[in-house]
Amino acid sequence: MIGFFGGSFDPVHFGHLKSASKLKEQLNLSDLFLMPCAEPVHKDGLTFSKNQRLKMLQLSVQEFNELSIDTREIERTGGSYTIDSLMEIKTEHPAIPVCLIVGMDGFINLHTWKDWQKFYHYVHLVVIARPDYHPDDNLTQSFTQAQKMTDLYKQDSGLLYFADTGLLNISSSDIRSILFNTTLSGKIVNKQSLSGLLPNSIINYIDQI
Repeated sequence: MIGFFGGSFDPVHFGHLKSASKLKEQLNLSDLFLMPCAEPVHKDGLTFSKNQRLKMLQLSVQEFNELSIDTREIERTGGSYTIDSLMEIKTEHPAIPVCLIVGMDGFINLHTWKDWQKFYHYVHLVVIARPDYHPDDNLTQSFTQAQKMTDLYKQDSGLLYFADTGLLNISSSDIRSILFNTTLSGKIVNKQSLSGLLPNSIINYIDQI
């Protein structure tokens, strides 16, 4: 089984990287790909350019070398939709189960994604669980919920699994608020160091932009 962790990664941080690394081990994935989008349809404009976000991902996988990068979305011209990527991925890997990994925020907004009801044809959906949130039943009904991880290996697609990774309470918006000296959520004060939130290689890279 292989996994694809999609996101804007604006910027990529330890919350993404440590969760992805733990999921690769928990789910016994042969490969886990970080799949950055070009311009997310469901968000306002991004802070960092495509090239900058890709460079930061490349720096991050030097430290987290168990992870890989899939560039199909960030290199795609025109509109970029997850459903198109899932169809491509399933064509490339027809004989093995594939997981699409999303955070809880992404899952909550899944109903706004193009053709999200068709995702179950191509992948299992793995959601990074958050103990303070229980999703609406309307979001779960297009997938059959897996009761345990090993269920994902019993069929190629169509299952929903909530994974407990002990997610670090880090958000890209909080990191951007530090960079621009503006607190958005109140969780992180302006003077707090970026150390512990981002790999040092990325901190050094941002400092040079």
